[in-house]
Amino acid sequence: MTAQLTFLHTADLQIGMAAPGLGPLASQVQEARIASLKTILKLGAERKVNFVIIVGDLFETNQVSKKCALEVVNILENASPLLIFILPGNHDYYGPNSVYARSEFLHLGKHVHIFSERKPYIIPDLDITFYPSPCFETRGNESPINWIKKQSGTKYHIAIVHGSIPSRFGGNQAEDEYFPMNEKELRNLGMDYIALGHWHSLHPDPKEESDSPFYYSGTPEPTGFGEKLSGFALLVELGETGRKITPIYTSKYQFIDVQKTVASSTDIDSIQTELSNFPQPENKLIRITLNGIISIALREQIEQLVGEWNAKFPYVRLIETGLLLEPSDSDLAEFMKGGIAQSTISLLQRKRDAANSSDKAKYARAISLTYRAFKGHLS
Repeated sequence: MTAQLTFLHTADLQIGMAAPGLGPLASQVQEARIASLKTILKLGAERKVNFVIIVGDLFETNQVSKKCALEVVNILENASPLLIFILPGNHDYYGPNSVYARSEFLHLGKHVHIFSERKPYIIPDLDITFYPSPCFETRGNESPINWIKKQSGTKYHIAIVHGSIPSRFGGNQAEDEYFPMNEKELRNLGMDYIALGHWHSLHPDPKEESDSPFYYSGTPEPTGFGEKLSGFALLVELGETGRKITPIYTSKYQFIDVQKTVASSTDIDSIQTELSNFPQPENKLIRITLNGIISIALREQIEQLVGEWNAKFPYVRLIETGLLLEPSDSDLAEFMKGGIAQSTISLLQRKRDAANSSDKAKYARAISLTYRAFKGHLS
């Protein structure tokens, strides 16, 4: 029996994720996901935790390649004697066609256990009862916790669940509603800890809700832009004096959103300063979203800087659909006064100003193309 229980909680490693939108960088991002598993198991060994829990979606899909599955199996095997518990999630759900039913997983050592049933699992040596709730399909509307009833007989009780809490998230994506759980019912389970998977960001933040009985660890290696507080595993310590939850940073890559309304070169300079201050730029993936009305000369300055940023960071994506282009007096001065170029651009400007909001962007693009065409003719 143990008076103090310490373990690592992780989830949603999504190993085998294609990442097609990242182009040549995709293979490196894929390798980083596998490396995150090594990192977590190494942390577990160094901190001498009692076990590691992987709460669903270790794999992106049950159809991962044999090479990928074998690589993961070798990592798990090499972590012996560290205890590892794996819960199938909705991406790698358990069943006849599950990756966990393939030959690669049939000869894992006893230090690795894959939960294939929804029933209590007791570890006498650790004085603990697990309540695992694996997924058996990609999506479902049934609550994954409606079977859980706290039993007597052990000191510690930990639920391991892959699913969503709709009241916590806005339901912006259909996946937010898969395997829904009621927050009140979660709190009423009476668990010492509820390890959750499915949401890719750490939630809630232990610094803000230290008394929460449940936590999403989030993915240990971010899967894309928009994931706030991803890139962590959770160190959980349970004992006589209470419970302590400590996020541990595990990520190699960071997906960073930069949003800016621009009107002058000063605004562009501020973006340049922000990007220049990022440490380890080789690990930063940048998405820049720009809005505002700018001159064509300023747009060309942005293009030049994007070239510099692409040389500095492994991935830069510029979203400029919110930009409206307005040739400045100096832009128009390149053309003969009253000539066809100035007249055409002035006409398009008047049409743009009179257009409804949905058509303004069309005229802005037309102005830009017209300016470039006439400027190309001059050169």
